[in-house]
Amino acid sequence: MNAAVYREFGGPEVLRYEAMPTPEPAEGEVLVKVLAVAIDYIQLHIRHGGSGRIGSSQEAQYGVKDPPHIPGGMACVEVVALGPNTTGVEVGERHLVGGVRPGSYVEYGVVDAEDLQPRSDERPGPTAYPQSFMPEQAAAFDYAPVAYHTLKIAAGLRAGETVLIHAAAGGTGVLAVQLAKHFGARVIATAGSEAKLQLAHKLGADVTINYRTEDFVPATLEATDGRGVDVVWESVGGEVFTRNLDCMAEGGRMVSFGSNSFTGTGHIDFLPFWVKNLKLIGWGGVSNAQSRAPEIMEELIALAQAGKLKPVVRHVYPFAEAAEAHRLIEERQSIGKVVLTP
Repeated sequence: MNAAVYREFGGPEVLRYEAMPTPEPAEGEVLVKVLAVAIDYIQLHIRHGGSGRIGSSQEAQYGVKDPPHIPGGMACVEVVALGPNTTGVEVGERHLVGGVRPGSYVEYGVVDAEDLQPRSDERPGPTAYPQSFMPEQAAAFDYAPVAYHTLKIAAGLRAGETVLIHAAAGGTGVLAVQLAKHFGARVIATAGSEAKLQLAHKLGADVTINYRTEDFVPATLEATDGRGVDVVWESVGGEVFTRNLDCMAEGGRMVSFGSNSFTGTGHIDFLPFWVKNLKLIGWGGVSNAQSRAPEIMEELIALAQAGKLKPVVRHVYPFAEAAEAHRLIEERQSIGKVVLTP
């Protein structure tokens, strides 16, 4: 089989398309054909030699094993063979999985059959997706549970509140805009180009701000008559993380779940938290598993099947052009989710 792999840390150019042996499933494993993979920002950071704990002062302690690496990421896969004495999974089933070995940018990989087992109550499991979706849409849909859980469960977004969504035209941002509107919120969206802002507006954003040409803090305050927003949906990090405090309302909540700017840690002054009773909510780890609870997956799949929740996939590259796909993202030229296919 072929795979996209890098044998040294560095920029997108280190990614190569190489032939390697097709893995064989052992007992309790299945062989899957990878149909589509959504590129995750964390894989870019790891490719540069970071651990993926972007901005953490303890990042060096986590470490990253030396290359070669095949990048990971959520993949839409089809089961093509079962390992010895493996049951509970059928050839031909399709799933969304993140644990493909030896990596996700491969034509074929192995996964644990246990991870693909159906629920006994027949409700959708964590690997389910809307069956009407093409593989590229399915891979992008996997970020819907993240958008749902960060907004509704972690931040407690309620109808009538105002939410500031950064990177609103990104692969997860487009889903967050749609879900925030579904929850009954007013959405202020930031993005870095007019094309991206047009997309956010089309998806339901009430106010759009081009952060490259306009300071988002005064623009947000103006859009809220000086009050500020109830919720900040934060995945950028760095200076943006810090300045969010200046445009939050009394009792506002900021949910932080990434640092996609790769700019490191944001430095916080405690005073706004005391004066305005603000809340900072971290999201990750166990929350990622909780976001795929059956009741959440059920609601998300129903919304998607009804046409009320649509992943945006504007860029699809073959594995052989993985370097170009990574470069597009690093140069902030992508809109929606960037997806790779064999």
